[in-house]
Amino acid sequence: MIATLGLSCLSTSIFKQQDQALAQQYIQTIKYRNLVIDLGNGLKTNAQLTLPAVGKGPFPGVLLIPGSGAVDKNETLGFVHKNGPKPPTPFWQIAQFLSERGFGVLRYDKRGVSANFRTQMYGEILQPMI
Repeated sequence: MIATLGLSCLSTSIFKQQDQALAQQYIQTIKYRNLVIDLGNGLKTNAQLTLPAVGKGPFPGVLLIPGSGAVDKNETLGFVHKNGPKPPTPFWQIAQFLSERGFGVLRYDKRGVSANFRTQMYGEILQPMI
């Protein structure tokens, strides 16, 4: 009877530990590669290549092209406020979504946006169009 009681207590403590759900560690599913693209005439722009972390590749690719206006590679909407909430970044979200599903995604800052901002004279802009 003592042996049965001992086994009962032992088995209760073993099964009690197995009832606990353990969280998995964070698994990185995306890799980022920051790039600088030479646009010519001394202009360079920042870009980011988002790749799946799993798999060898080559991966199918997607190029996200910013729309009209002065927008960055993430298509950041609205103004960035120092102490306010972060504005929506749809291109960043699209890149995340696609890369998690096996696509390589390239996003880039438009000319005149972010770190490559530079004042140009009208003639500098017009000359390449002629």
